[in-house]
Amino acid sequence: MKTFGSFFTNNNFLVSSFVIFFFIVAAAFIPFLDIIFLIFLPTIIFFYCLTRGIIKSAVPFLISLLLLFLISYFFHFDTSYVAVLTMVLAGLTIAVFAFKNVAIEKIVIYASLIIIASICAYFLYTGFNQNTNPWNLVYKFVTETVEGNIQIYGKLPLDNEDINYIKDNKQALIDFFNGIFPSLVLIVSVFTVWFNILIGRNLLRKQGVLLSKLEGLSRWKAPEFTIWIFIASCALLFVPLGQIRVFSLNILIVTCFTYLLQGFAIISFLFQNKNVPYYFRYLFYFLIAVQQILMIPIIAVGLFDIWIDFRKYFQKDETTN
Repeated sequence: MKTFGSFFTNNNFLVSSFVIFFFIVAAAFIPFLDIIFLIFLPTIIFFYCLTRGIIKSAVPFLISLLLLFLISYFFHFDTSYVAVLTMVLAGLTIAVFAFKNVAIEKIVIYASLIIIASICAYFLYTGFNQNTNPWNLVYKFVTETVEGNIQIYGKLPLDNEDINYIKDNKQALIDFFNGIFPSLVLIVSVFTVWFNILIGRNLLRKQGVLLSKLEGLSRWKAPEFTIWIFIASCALLFVPLGQIRVFSLNILIVTCFTYLLQGFAIISFLFQNKNVPYYFRYLFYFLIAVQQILMIPIIAVGLFDIWIDFRKYFQKDETTN
């Protein structure tokens, strides 16, 4: 007679249902770690939709949301339904368009638009309920975030001069991040989708599922007209009008982020062609996460790739070898 444990592990539907339910509940209820489960939630949905089927993965998702609602209703928990639903829909979007073998750019755009639309709807709806301008809510959110980070920095072993400098320039930081909030929303949304696609693709590889459009990420290039947007946004920074300068700064940040992704694609291409060990790759990306200043040369690599075409030289070296 089969034990319950063996029946559970041999039933793919039950396993996927349990994993989806666990991630949804963890993203809704576990303090401090909820953001981590929330970020990885699209990966789980994406992976199981491609390996178990979209319908079989959508059913556990609906059941999990229903149980989440019942738990929150009866125990009076303050649950972020919108955030959980948004990330699940982003995962489903990635899975549907990846299954149709759509270009990576379209997959990222469609899934990112869901996250961006959800964030905009949240501020618009909250502003309507509170009878206030949604941008005032953005300013309040930025202020609380900056003040919270200053408190965290105050508890770290940093020099008093550095801490006092941050405190003295608190208002300048608030105004700066409030101005670039649109570009930050776009960057966070795109990066979240891009990150989940990469993780999901690697998980699918281990299951023998290969998607041709996702296998060529290391050869991805930004559209050529992006360079003109980059140049125009740099030029507009010198216009002596505050609103135009803020607008151009947002455009410049987005274009730099685009070239950052292209720089990462080039580095990934180099790692693959030189068979760099995975532990070194992870160490490299960890250093970038810790020392964000390293992003500047990566952006430069992505930018100058327009004229130099670094991957061509890597291919040439590989052919010679």
